[in-house]
Amino acid sequence: MDGHSSALTDQEVAELKARHLACSHLVKGCQDAIIRVRQKTSELAHDQQASTALRAIEILEDALASWCDTLSILRSSLNRASTRRAGYRQRFEHLPGVFGNEAYRRGTAALNARRT
Repeated sequence: MDGHSSALTDQEVAELKARHLACSHLVKGCQDAIIRVRQKTSELAHDQQASTALRAIEILEDALASWCDTLSILRSSLNRASTRRAGYRQRFEHLPGVFGNEAYRRGTAALNARRT
């Protein structure tokens, strides 16, 4: 590491947000699929079809757990990115002369004082 900030670019944050949105939809889709398969499974007799449906539910639950883990990682990354950006902005907001043209005003005032 070269000591520079590891803050994400706007493009990287946009990519994280897109992945988070896509993952959110995958989580919702898995949840909906589990509910539908469970409802259909409850209507089946205990035969090969029911056994297959129960295995399908297990597979969907594994997929759901994986997507939930991924969603959690993406959410953490987005939270860290927004915290870094806020901290970066706050650091500069507290430096005199960075915002509000203070340096320009001080420089102009110093020039005016020399003229008098």
